[in-house]
Amino acid sequence: MREPEQLSEFAKSLKNFDTLHLSILSICLLAIIVIPIIGYCLSQANRKRMVWSLVAFAIIQEVVDYSNRISTHGLNITEDLPLHLCNYSLIIATIGLVTRKQFCFEFAYLIGTTAALQTMITPSPSGIDNMTYYIAFFIQHALMILFPIWNIVVDGMVTTRGAVLRTFMLVNFMILPVSIINWITESNYMYLCIKPNTDSPFLIGEWPWYLLGFEASALLLMSAACIPMIFIRKWRSTRSIA
Repeated sequence: MREPEQLSEFAKSLKNFDTLHLSILSICLLAIIVIPIIGYCLSQANRKRMVWSLVAFAIIQEVVDYSNRISTHGLNITEDLPLHLCNYSLIIATIGLVTRKQFCFEFAYLIGTTAALQTMITPSPSGIDNMTYYIAFFIQHALMILFPIWNIVVDGMVTTRGAVLRTFMLVNFMILPVSIINWITESNYMYLCIKPNTDSPFLIGEWPWYLLGFEASALLLMSAACIPMIFIRKWRSTRSIA
């Protein structure tokens, strides 16, 4: 196990549930709720325009994020490769938003409403060097949740049987190549080598035991995230009969 990374002075000043955290979190959650409702009320043509606007916004925030990293400390192979789960999830969520592919939607929904939401509630200060990075961090994770919620509200999509297992298997499949990269570059992508510096109640113990806890909590939380889908399916079937 490697030593934990040193925090920047800005990161040390951050406190979970302080005014800054609660303000940004509230804005993100409001956007996650309001934007799909707006999309539902739009015409088909305007929905497509809004979808591509959201995709453009996601790309712009990534450009801003990496431009900030370059200007702050330059790109670092041990920290700045897009190999964290949130990077994969945002890409898959964006594909799901545009194509409405079932697998992409299910993966984005299950990871977004569990891992991304949890990360927003108890963010890790690791690697957060300034306010620009902090804001980009929240925008990225909010988009991971917003896109599949759009699929549900606007496109009428719901998870299907086996979604949790398929998502769980894909996440675990990602671990092997990322582990090899971590070993070669002495990195900590997907937090496989060092426990993230966060107050999450689902990360228990030190390496490697917190990884087992993460696996168990991931299955539990993703299963819980499927419960609203059952009620949505029943509600829609009732409406169709009526």
